[in-house]
Amino acid sequence: MAYFNLAINPKNAIKSKSSGGKSPIDLTDFHPSNDKAIGDDWDVQPGDVIAWSDYRADKTYFVDEQRHLLKNQDTSGSGYLTIPLSITRLFPSALKHYASLLGSQSNLVAEIELGPTDGIFVEKFGSPLPETIRNRNDISYMYNPEEGTFYVTVGKNEAHEFPLDGTKTKDIVDYVEVANEKKAAFIVTFNIQGEETYKKWPGRLNSNLLPAGWSCEQHGSLSGGSHSSKGAWKLQGPEKSKEAALEIAKKYYDGFGVNIN
Repeated sequence: MAYFNLAINPKNAIKSKSSGGKSPIDLTDFHPSNDKAIGDDWDVQPGDVIAWSDYRADKTYFVDEQRHLLKNQDTSGSGYLTIPLSITRLFPSALKHYASLLGSQSNLVAEIELGPTDGIFVEKFGSPLPETIRNRNDISYMYNPEEGTFYVTVGKNEAHEFPLDGTKTKDIVDYVEVANEKKAAFIVTFNIQGEETYKKWPGRLNSNLLPAGWSCEQHGSLSGGSHSSKGAWKLQGPEKSKEAALEIAKKYYDGFGVNIN
């Protein structure tokens, strides 16, 4: 994978294939647009990233498999790069293919859309998804490199997050299998005061500690100071495992005077 910044170096960044990648192509007068074909002699490959702006990922394009430009979708809305599924599906492992970009400009990439056969499942989660899950067309997968978080969206449900470290493929499968079940929820309200109590406060309950399909997210606004924190968490998941989730939350926050309802 290669990253070309034509905003800084339009005359020399891209070389010609006919010269064996030695002679530059002057692209000063080339004006990019979505789906525009690039020159046959450009020494670039599908998946390469070409930027015409030095501000984040504004005016940044991917080379698609037809050697056309694909404009950055910027799903973050803040000028960052979204690597779409139409590009990542071209490679066995998107994270490996874009490792150099993630290493040199990790804060440039907001989201990486992934397919169900991507190498991330074996490389990070230990095993591939089972065929029954891979063949479903109502599931999408996305990785946020800034957060180190993997997101799974099933149908019209909200995206469910998994930490990249510590998650197993079975955890993802367990979630997918219950994602469409009837939901239940409860709120944990807290008001932590004092240095010693604040030091012991465990914060948000990690979804890995909850039954499959359950999440713990901020509910409303949070406030606090150097030794205080006030707010609420909303825990939501399959109704059939609500009691188990409640018991876990009670034990997790035991001794902190939280209100659970």
